[in-house]
Amino acid sequence: MVELKLQPNENRCAFTRHEHTLGLPKCCPMTGNPQWGSTVTIAYEAKKGFLEVASLRAFVDSYIGGKGDVRSMEGMLQEIAQACADILEADVILTSNLVIEPRQIMRVTCYAFPQG
Repeated sequence: MVELKLQPNENRCAFTRHEHTLGLPKCCPMTGNPQWGSTVTIAYEAKKGFLEVASLRAFVDSYIGGKGDVRSMEGMLQEIAQACADILEADVILTSNLVIEPRQIMRVTCYAFPQG
């Protein structure tokens, strides 16, 4: 199981806003969606830490071929947003620009708040 990790926040300024933009791999084994050029951006104001970039990449890539009960790109994006909010203990806005077949661009935005 791939887990997200944090890099500690050194709190050297009033606050730090982060945005991670990652290219999305083809995840769906049936359609091959999303297509090349698709991106996801995860934005948050750091509290106790920042998303560690290598674990974030591995976490997103863990959806290639499907993952658990996730059956849609929207579900994948919702899970990614919520997992980030939970580990960060911060509100997260995830925006995506998805190139999908047949010949469409879909934009999905997810808002996630820490649970727990």
